[in-house]
Amino acid sequence: MSFIRLSSIRLLFNKIMKKTQMMQLLLVIVLAVLSHPAFSQLQRNFPPDSKLGKLTAVSFPQFTINDQKMIMGAGGQIRGVDNMIILPSTANYVGIIRYQLDIMGYLHRVWILTPDEVKEAESQGQKLPKKRFFFF
Repeated sequence: MSFIRLSSIRLLFNKIMKKTQMMQLLLVIVLAVLSHPAFSQLQRNFPPDSKLGKLTAVSFPQFTINDQKMIMGAGGQIRGVDNMIILPSTANYVGIIRYQLDIMGYLHRVWILTPDEVKEAESQGQKLPKKRFFFF
């Protein structure tokens, strides 16, 4: 009689364990899917006073944007394509960016743009800086 009760308890325990294991597996799958980069990337919203520019040289704190030398102000930030802060002293990117100036005319924020963000800026009517060559 005790053997029957013990075996039924084992069966019940196995069913409960299988349900919890299935729930844990389902939870892991859902978290793995939701952590995919496609779900984690949000569209960046840039301030309306930010400008589109071409960064051609970086020598901290001096930056050359659209052939103009600009200086990074105190507390200035550079954000990469993943929207994480890049230390200005280690920035070595050359390409299309968005930038914002502070009240004194110093660089306040710089965003390195993805190709999709460049296309979106073009479709909104913002003009990319013209490419300049020495022989034109």
